[in-house]
Amino acid sequence: MSSVRRPQAGGEEKSARWQAAIEAMGGPLYLRIVELLAQEVREGRLSPGAPLPSQRDMARQLGVNFTTVTRAYDEAKRIGLVQSRHGQGTFVAAEKGFARTVAEPAPEEGVREPIDLTSTWPPNLEIASTLAAAVARLTGDRSFDFLARRAGTVPALDLAAGRDWLQPRFDLEVGGRLAMASGARNALIGLLSSLVGTGGRLLVEAMCWPTMRTLATVLGIELVPVALDAEGILPDALDAAAQASQATVLYCVPTLQNPSGAVMGLRRRRALVEVARRRGLTLVEDDAYGGLHRDPPPLLGTLAPELTYSVFGLAKLISPSLRVAYVVAPDAEKAERLAEILRATMQTVPPLEAALATHLIRHGQMAKLIKQVRTEAQERQGLARQLLGEHAAHVPDEALFFWLPLPVPWDASDFAMRLRRAGVVVAPAKVFSLDPASAPNAVRIATGAVPSREDVTIALQRVRGLLAQNPSLLSVID
Repeated sequence: MSSVRRPQAGGEEKSARWQAAIEAMGGPLYLRIVELLAQEVREGRLSPGAPLPSQRDMARQLGVNFTTVTRAYDEAKRIGLVQSRHGQGTFVAAEKGFARTVAEPAPEEGVREPIDLTSTWPPNLEIASTLAAAVARLTGDRSFDFLARRAGTVPALDLAAGRDWLQPRFDLEVGGRLAMASGARNALIGLLSSLVGTGGRLLVEAMCWPTMRTLATVLGIELVPVALDAEGILPDALDAAAQASQATVLYCVPTLQNPSGAVMGLRRRRALVEVARRRGLTLVEDDAYGGLHRDPPPLLGTLAPELTYSVFGLAKLISPSLRVAYVVAPDAEKAERLAEILRATMQTVPPLEAALATHLIRHGQMAKLIKQVRTEAQERQGLARQLLGEHAAHVPDEALFFWLPLPVPWDASDFAMRLRRAGVVVAPAKVFSLDPASAPNAVRIATGAVPSREDVTIALQRVRGLLAQNPSLLSVID
């Protein structure tokens, strides 16, 4: 269990009381802080609308890390306990009847279980049954040999299948440059630990996949934000950030960027590569969603093969249960070095999942499954354009999510909280921002993992209904 550091002498009485309270609780430290806030409100020591200390001040008062308080405040917002206001800070939520403990808040009366629009996993469709049938077939094909695998190496058959799947997207031969990992996260841990290392700096999109912050924390890496526009990373911003930080590695998602859905055009990609070459940068491109795009621009790994590690995971394309990723390195030597690091962290790709991926490729099912997901994504994104009208300007055709900028006077955290009370869960922009205080006033809405189009329709209708309201007229404070 995490421990709380004692605040320095001279701390206020409230700080000592708060610290004693969270030390007496069990569970993760950030959840104890949330429960502390809930307890203070229940017992009348914090009133609805009351301002909370800034995250830094709270960290100082409790003697805990800033990141722990950030996580606690984010959770408190998620359950509707607190809310943020642009330029004013964080306040106890004005609404009464928030969760009494750190748990899911009850939706409004008459609203069924919340529809979760926060996950970018692909829709299930009939994919689960297809995978089950494939498992049954491949066990016969291989006579269960893959279940007896002991060595830390990836079988040549699996690497060859990955090569066959990816080669059409590359100009140079992929073969000897390929490594396999137990999913994209495992691949990124291997890449970042070797290319950046503890204490190093990593250039990333200013609004990025939240897991990158987690990986950076685990690896002891400092993230350096690079500004974006509607097409992704700005080359001039990358140039300036690289010069100022002296970072030598960039991680980015050029196609269907998460959370914005931006697709970097060919001219922009060439400009980015030019900056990378001039600054001596190594590029790590995550093609998590690129396979869903009908006509994706050339990979950075094609435009600058000598600089780029291209990562291709299957979890976001086919199923979260298929934790297999392929990495195309700049050359065979670097691919082998990455393979050595991956062996040290996981020994080998899970044999069953690797065999399943190979089976899908060899029998032509991989392309069919991806096309199936793409078609469903297009239908669901079409529903968003139809139902949200003028608000749907940032809805890419084939993505599993879209970016929803909010009209004035809505605040993203307040919008997400009120929408949750209506039975729909979305992710506010600050979840993705490296600087939550300057996050854009927007939410990300993921349409992929919801069980059915009917659920997507219901959820988007509620989003549309809330957008039409004026938050200033919804206050319960006299």
